[in-house]
Amino acid sequence: MRETTSEIKKVFDKHQYSIDSIVFDVMQTFKLHSIIRHTQFEKQEGYAVTEVLALLIMFPLMMLSSVNSFFHSEFHAITTMKKDTVYRLKNNEKVPWRPILYGIAKRFQKIVDPDKIVAPPAAFILDDTTDRRVGRRLENVSYVFDHVIGKTLLGFKHLVLGFFDGTTFIPLDFAIHAEKRLKGRKRREQYRKTCHPGSPGSIRRKECTRDKITQAIAMVKRAVKHGFPAHYVLADSWFGSKGFIQAIRQIKHGALHVICGVRKDKRQYLYHGNKVNVQALLAILKKAGNAKRCRKLNTRYFEVVVRYDDIGEVKLYVCRFPYQKQWRVFLSTDTTLSFVTMMEIYATRWTIEVFFKEMKQQLRLGQCQSRDFDAQIAHVTTCCILYIFLAYFRRVHAYAPLGALFEAMAAELVEKNLAERLWALFEELLEAVVRAIADSGTVDLRQFKRSPDYAILKTLFEESFLGHQLQALDKAS
Repeated sequence: MRETTSEIKKVFDKHQYSIDSIVFDVMQTFKLHSIIRHTQFEKQEGYAVTEVLALLIMFPLMMLSSVNSFFHSEFHAITTMKKDTVYRLKNNEKVPWRPILYGIAKRFQKIVDPDKIVAPPAAFILDDTTDRRVGRRLENVSYVFDHVIGKTLLGFKHLVLGFFDGTTFIPLDFAIHAEKRLKGRKRREQYRKTCHPGSPGSIRRKECTRDKITQAIAMVKRAVKHGFPAHYVLADSWFGSKGFIQAIRQIKHGALHVICGVRKDKRQYLYHGNKVNVQALLAILKKAGNAKRCRKLNTRYFEVVVRYDDIGEVKLYVCRFPYQKQWRVFLSTDTTLSFVTMMEIYATRWTIEVFFKEMKQQLRLGQCQSRDFDAQIAHVTTCCILYIFLAYFRRVHAYAPLGALFEAMAAELVEKNLAERLWALFEELLEAVVRAIADSGTVDLRQFKRSPDYAILKTLFEESFLGHQLQALDKAS
């Protein structure tokens, strides 16, 4: 088996790319090789898993969305591995992508919170997002309903569980879901792959058809089992079913509380001995005139403790935000929370929306073109790993928005790659000049290239020309 030293790392070390701080230094800090070894997955021959994984992680930083685009770009010179090497890893059903992602997330928490201090707003956050596609032949692709635009699209639904530790949001787990399957000829034309029963790829395919509530509960249980400390589970009204709330409250003997939105449907709560739904409850509260006003949020609201079947006492917060006609309802199983405190905790759910936006716009989530479902899982996992690396770098180095950090790193990588190409052209020109001089018998070419003068010349070219002229060229373009 090959040594785990990466050829890509050697290239970046040689040229002192600052991208090295994002990928390789962070990989070393996270002990990625140790994490992969702990999953008991190893390639039998060829390039090490960490080396191929490092390349996959860097694709978004190179503004690339596929393996094929990498090998047709100028970046392909940074490694000698062939495209089949990368494809084999992405399409391998035996790669334990979920344990690898959990290993990265756990190492992140160990590094940033060595004392295991659980912040009061620490929470698991659940949400899903639509991954729109155009190819009908992708394995397990289906028609999914996008609630944002109110239309049915071809693609996947990504269900994501994240952890907010009071400062940073990181992804812990995800599942790719199908909703309305294709039919007839379209279904027959879809790519299909037979997996070994019990393999990670086989398990992922079974999850694809599982309902999202069941999958979300399994995710939270798995995260608790991995030791992530949280006080709350935050979700929107889509997850606010009685079965979901009841299942979460049973985890670790009620250690987790649920804060979620609630639909104004027919479900009933026991209030002062009477069973009422939200609409009836709101009418009773309005008639009693118990409305409160939150100056901090400029919001009118009611808060009331009711009993919910099979769950016990919960607190409902019925509020109307400024410039909105409709009343919104939130539920908390922690009845000690005031309206303001509940809203402050629930507001952290917005971090997963930011995560989705940055993953799609910056890290190219959903742009994998492979038909193989295992490759889709690999693509989402590597995007999540890069997100955690960037989040760690941002937290340690006090960077501002993650998008700005990504753009700076990606721009520098492109600039450095261009610098390398320009130096190669300049070196060829210089070599031709020196060879002409050498032919006259005045200078030995090999001796000159080993001389300090040649090294100084190269350094001056890189620092003065590349440091300033390339920026001017970039602005002019």
